[in-house]
Amino acid sequence: MAIYHLSMQIISRSKGQSAVAAAAYRSGEKLHDERTDEQKFYARHVQPETMILTPSNAPEWMKDRNRLWNEVEKVEKRKDSQLARELNIALPIELNHDQQKELIKSFAQNEFVQKGMVADIAIHRDDANNPHAHIMLTMRNLDQDGFGKKNRDWNADFANAKENNRGYVKNSESCLSLREQWANYANKALEQAQSNERITHLSHEKRGLEILPMVHLGHVAHDMEKKGKKTDRSQINRERQEYNQAVIDLQTYRRQKEAHVQKMKEKKKQFSFSTDIEKTHIQKAASLLNQQVISLDDIAKRHEELRKMSDRHDPIERHLHAEQQQFLNASNHYDRIRDLNHEIQQNEEKVDELKKSLNPFKLKENNMMKRRHLDKISDLESNRQTYVNGIERYKESLRFSTKEEFYQRYQEFSQKKEDRLHQIKYEKKQIQVETKVLLQAEDAIKQAKIREVSSHYPDLKRAGQHLSYNNALKLEKYQNIAEQHKYSLSSIKEAIDSSQKELYKLKQNQKIIHTEKKHISDMSIELKALGSVEDKLTKLDNKPGEKAKQLVSKKARQNYEELQHEASHRRENLTEMGYKGQDDLQQQKKRINTMEKTVVPWLEKEINTHTSNLEALNTIFNALQQAIHAQEQSQQRHHLRRFRSSSINRNKDQGPEHSI
Repeated sequence: MAIYHLSMQIISRSKGQSAVAAAAYRSGEKLHDERTDEQKFYARHVQPETMILTPSNAPEWMKDRNRLWNEVEKVEKRKDSQLARELNIALPIELNHDQQKELIKSFAQNEFVQKGMVADIAIHRDDANNPHAHIMLTMRNLDQDGFGKKNRDWNADFANAKENNRGYVKNSESCLSLREQWANYANKALEQAQSNERITHLSHEKRGLEILPMVHLGHVAHDMEKKGKKTDRSQINRERQEYNQAVIDLQTYRRQKEAHVQKMKEKKKQFSFSTDIEKTHIQKAASLLNQQVISLDDIAKRHEELRKMSDRHDPIERHLHAEQQQFLNASNHYDRIRDLNHEIQQNEEKVDELKKSLNPFKLKENNMMKRRHLDKISDLESNRQTYVNGIERYKESLRFSTKEEFYQRYQEFSQKKEDRLHQIKYEKKQIQVETKVLLQAEDAIKQAKIREVSSHYPDLKRAGQHLSYNNALKLEKYQNIAEQHKYSLSSIKEAIDSSQKELYKLKQNQKIIHTEKKHISDMSIELKALGSVEDKLTKLDNKPGEKAKQLVSKKARQNYEELQHEASHRRENLTEMGYKGQDDLQQQKKRINTMEKTVVPWLEKEINTHTSNLEALNTIFNALQQAIHAQEQSQQRHHLRRFRSSSINRNKDQGPEHSI
């Protein structure tokens, strides 16, 4: 089970601590402390997995653990200097080693290294149930030469606010706490690893849990407990575990009781709309599933289980038949070898007889006959070897060594196959029986739901039996809306017509505002274009020699006239658009802007509401209409059957002479 643990501390000389010693202990490496001229080494049974992450502007030597922390010791001059920050973080045991490493690496890189800190990471796996990581962080800004001034801005990331039980938080309300950030990183990694476990930085009290949290043992208390020595922290945990178990048992009882009460209410409601035979079907299925109350979800789940059981039968039967065929083939091989041995023996006996013949007149004929039998023996032996090789191939798959063992295995398999096929036949029969019971219960539950929903609608008093289950669910979903219209088909139809009219008005108003906005925009564009043309004309009018140029240059005169014509045309357009001056246009823009901020959002909200309401009303109306239509068709079919039946009876009464 994934647990949350994240603690922080400052490694400080005032506590008698050394950055080099701390790094040596956490990494499991032998480091030389230049300040005290001492070798620091702490042996570990399981060597930690370590890495040093540095910012992009850090010198290469900072990846050397020994030099890194000795430089930290050198740059800190005070006897009470703060040397480094350290985080101790529990890693989720649901992740493998590579996933744990990637998780802590990405967390340190994004949250610390990118801000300018050097992170020395050591992952400890001495206890398989308690993998954790130590992250030692530098506290000064970096440059190409080494360490600069201490960065006080980083302090906010590690501010300790224990007085308000918030843990280590940032001083900005817009930022997530470091503790919450770790929970987010870990949960994302667990999700990617397809684990259902999650952790949270929140306390039990914040989460509304009645159980008490465990206290962190630490490695000292943990080692003492492993040696059989009891500690105060472990005793607190044992007492809290007993208390928590009692709380969990009580909570489980409450949940079970609430679930039972809820199920009994559902059963009572369900049975109030069920016939006696339907109640029997439901009770039978409930007994089958060892439940007091069953739902369609329970039935669907059991159907799926039965389907999987049924799907397993075919491969088993195919495997048994395939193995049976192998035994038959091997048995045929043995039979064929026996027949070949018999033929070989017969031919050998004939060869012996020919050898014993002393008739000199038949010597040539006997030699020819002997050669023919020897060739036959050779062919038979070659054929026999083929079957012997075939048997060797079956020995491994059928697991036998000798002929006697084969027939013993064959007999055992035949009995096993017969028993297994008999069992499968029995299981198939049981699946058929259980499926039938479940289908009957499913239909009974659906019919009860249809009657329950139909009871609210007067139009379904007789047509309710023709209401489909899916339509019944739709009517139940929109029951509150139907209730507002007294569940009546005519009232709902009136509401649809009214809603459609209101929706049309709203959309028209929306369209008017959109058209008016476009009109004002077009007017502004036209006014801007007119201003551009008038500016060009003004420049030409004010330009010395332009008049003379127009007198001698047809092109210049034509250009000036085109500008005048365009200006006149645009003024006419503005007049047609209703332009009454710049002040009036600004007022119209201001009014449209106000409408966009107030009226348009209201219209959109109303349109969405009416659209949703209209969709619900149409769904209700269609469901009711389908049931009524189905009832009418059923009545028509019934009348048609009665008419045909009465016609046949009349023809019988009239006799054969009248029926010609």
